[in-house]
Amino acid sequence: MEKIRIAILGAGNMGTAMAHALAGNGHEIRLWDFFPEVVEDIRKNRINTRFLPDIRLHENIHATADHIECVTGAELVIVCVPSAFVIPSFTPVIPFLAKNAVILNAAKGFAPGSREPMPVKLATLAPDHPVAHLAGPILANELARGMAAASEIASGKEGTARQVAEWFDGPSFMPIVTTDVVGAAFGGILKNVYAILMGYLSKQSDDSRNLEAATAIGCIREMAAISVACGAEEKTLYGIAGLGDLIATGFSQHSHNRKFGQMLGNGLSLSELQEQLGWLPEGARSTATVCSLAQEKHIHAPLAGFVQQLINGEGLSYSDFLGVLRLESSRCRNPNPSDAIP
Repeated sequence: MEKIRIAILGAGNMGTAMAHALAGNGHEIRLWDFFPEVVEDIRKNRINTRFLPDIRLHENIHATADHIECVTGAELVIVCVPSAFVIPSFTPVIPFLAKNAVILNAAKGFAPGSREPMPVKLATLAPDHPVAHLAGPILANELARGMAAASEIASGKEGTARQVAEWFDGPSFMPIVTTDVVGAAFGGILKNVYAILMGYLSKQSDDSRNLEAATAIGCIREMAAISVACGAEEKTLYGIAGLGDLIATGFSQHSHNRKFGQMLGNGLSLSELQEQLGWLPEGARSTATVCSLAQEKHIHAPLAGFVQQLINGEGLSYSDFLGVLRLESSRCRNPNPSDAIP
């Protein structure tokens, strides 16, 4: 494997876990974060106490509070901050990117104020650089502990996707490639929305596996229908980037979006959650846009609509959810995913 310098913007739990795994592949890692205490913690103690405690980080990781230092000379630049912060974090470093640097997006959300998936936005911001997108079920807590993760690298240029996959391939990453950037990006966006629903359901149904299974089927049908209407290939949503990511995020106890849904299921309002958490997960920020897209594309997506109503605090009950699921199940007897489109 070719050993390269990799820059990672964002030392949250996922950025730190990726840095640790890629350093284990033998790459030189530079890791930037907005919070100076996080950078100092990694430098002095080889631990990210705030975002990924109890994992001693690889010595090939150099943490820095200078984002320009981070990207200088890097052959691969990974953008791994929440979607709301991608543009202010990435735009200032564009003039300092190495000539042939590849940009890899790991943020699973829309560009703020738009319906553009993040890899599409990054390609617009840095048109002189090849852009790829990291998709699939990659939970930071597992990745940091050395557990293998299947992933999908998407790029409009297959050669770019294969190059990134070669850099990632190792004990912790099992990457495959695709040229369906839209499908890979929408899979990551949509699974966050439906993971909120799975979390809500776990609290309201007393962890009913019967209902979780039925709901997951409905969720993936909606994910496929919305994504295809936006230009994705249907098979992408039924693979690692869609169904795989939904299973991991929707059912893992480490999932931020599932936990958010559980808190909604416990009766907390959005304002109470914002005050308690200090932030909102990607799914909470994406749901309104997803519902707007579904309506515009004439996609029947009642489960996404239910999530939006929950977030809006519209006083829905568990019996309301069962009514939605019953109608959706009777409507979609045929297993063909296209039946989700009226």
